[in-house]
Amino acid sequence: MIRKFTLAAAALTLASCSAPEAAEEAQAPTQREANRAAITDFLTLLTQEKKSNEAFAKYFAPDIMQHDPWIGDGNQGDEEFLEARKDAEPEKYDATDEYVNVIHNIMADDQFVAVKSHVFTSPEDAGRIFVDIWRVEDGQFAEHWDVIMPIDEETAEKRAVGCGFGVTYEEAKQAGNTVENPVCGQPDPAGDPEANTQLVLDYMNMGLEPGRRIEAIETYVAEDLNQHSARIPPGRQGLIEYMAAREEQRLADNRTHHFARTVADGDLVLVHRWVTSESNPLGTAFVDLFRVRDGKVTDHWDVFQDVPPFSVSGRSMVIDGPLEEGRHKGPAPLE
Repeated sequence: MIRKFTLAAAALTLASCSAPEAAEEAQAPTQREANRAAITDFLTLLTQEKKSNEAFAKYFAPDIMQHDPWIGDGNQGDEEFLEARKDAEPEKYDATDEYVNVIHNIMADDQFVAVKSHVFTSPEDAGRIFVDIWRVEDGQFAEHWDVIMPIDEETAEKRAVGCGFGVTYEEAKQAGNTVENPVCGQPDPAGDPEANTQLVLDYMNMGLEPGRRIEAIETYVAEDLNQHSARIPPGRQGLIEYMAAREEQRLADNRTHHFARTVADGDLVLVHRWVTSESNPLGTAFVDLFRVRDGKVTDHWDVFQDVPPFSVSGRSMVIDGPLEEGRHKGPAPLE
């Protein structure tokens, strides 16, 4: 079930408080601003100062709930997973303080923070695109989801995925401080998160109605769409042709879309969903990220990852609730 956004400003009653108290209240950060400060500081520690363990200790709640299939609950889960992976394959993974990260987008609302990034674990690594989503509670990250997509030489339109910046390891090293300057731009504070979320959901829901996918694209998508997907051709017409070519196959496969959560920040709207089908009952986790301007979708990115049969924490990869049918609690099997 998609969380709806309700934006309301609390009224200040000056008659009931002194002038200094009113001034202090007026200067207090909103929850969105506090969450943005938290994710910015976390990413600075992690990617710029290279203090991953300090970042985890400072911002991960002691009992953080983990939905990444490879990582266990608790604020030691990430550290333990990363160290074990490096110990198992030292020729493949550098130490975490040597990873190179290029931040594409940073988002914050009153409940979630989200980051889209390209992460390189060594000079030989072509990198993976990450979308991380955290639920924030009392200034700490209480719950985590992610979707991770490899980038390799076969990936079409791979420069578009990261807005043309930091596609190779060497380029990424020269990208500078992408926490301060995300390569796909900051959210536009003039955007209306609530209205933009509703537009995106209307677009996606219309597109799921039989026979209305092309109508949805023509209604809600700008003609000069900036397409950042690794697999979809550029422009609105490229999206139409891509979808039309696959419509019959998708209907025959009985695809079902399970919407889980949204994050909206200015002109950016993120939708986290799980897609199952007869050919893939475990399904695929998706994140679609849209930029909305002047009532139209002007940019689209997506990241997707097949759901594996295991989960260290025993939690669903996308939705709230029990582990999906066909999955089991436990680590990845040894190869």
